[in-house]
Amino acid sequence: MIPKKIHYCWFGEQPKSELAEHCIASWKRIHPDFEIIEWNDKNSPLKDNAYVKDAYAQGKWAFVSDYVRSKVMYEHGGIYMDTDMELKLPLDEFLAEKAVCGFEVKGVPYSAFWMAEPQHQLSRDFMEWYNRQDGFFERINTDIFSEMLEKEYGANRYSDTIQELKHGVKLFPSVYFSQDLPKNYVSHHFNGSWFGGDAENTHKKMVNVYGLLERLVNYPDAQKAVESIINKHKIIDVNALLDLIPKEKIEAYLKG
Repeated sequence: MIPKKIHYCWFGEQPKSELAEHCIASWKRIHPDFEIIEWNDKNSPLKDNAYVKDAYAQGKWAFVSDYVRSKVMYEHGGIYMDTDMELKLPLDEFLAEKAVCGFEVKGVPYSAFWMAEPQHQLSRDFMEWYNRQDGFFERINTDIFSEMLEKEYGANRYSDTIQELKHGVKLFPSVYFSQDLPKNYVSHHFNGSWFGGDAENTHKKMVNVYGLLERLVNYPDAQKAVESIINKHKIIDVNALLDLIPKEKIEAYLKG
């Protein structure tokens, strides 16, 4: 059973951003009965290994949180969320699972959100990766997490679907815990703190447009519907649609 705890990290002793305050407020609103725990400069395991000690000394707060989240999830269990993740629907239905994680987009299972029982193998493996390092170096935690799920847990990274993995891990599509949809469990707003911020939120836009395109290409009889919209009803200009596709891709398709 996954405990009713939400963990998040906040390092550097700076005031929280408006986005972080908004997201944390959504957790409290939807789950007033859950314990919400902030892991910060004062209560976190910052001397456990060379990686986290070096990252903290260099002020690499996002990378500090990469290790800390793995350690606290292993010891305490519960739910981990980055502070740019807005909760939209209750998570109670997942509490009976052993561990839950999700896709950011097709090809990328990620660790900005995950749930697990205390002492679960997933948290242990993630934690031990950091314990094995000789010191800090910049590698995005999502890259580590994705590789681990693929090689050690049997995930198909290129199938953005519900998957049952080893050790009772359940992997969910990006529509569950990533895309910014009117109705889903978690929307990730991608503030890009690991690389210094993303004022235009280009990554969020990419994730959401991926979702639109993925649903279009997999929609039943989409080709007939598109033909009707463009030719019969003429309610979307085909040139405006084609302008969104890189020209070299259109040329390669026509030649093929």
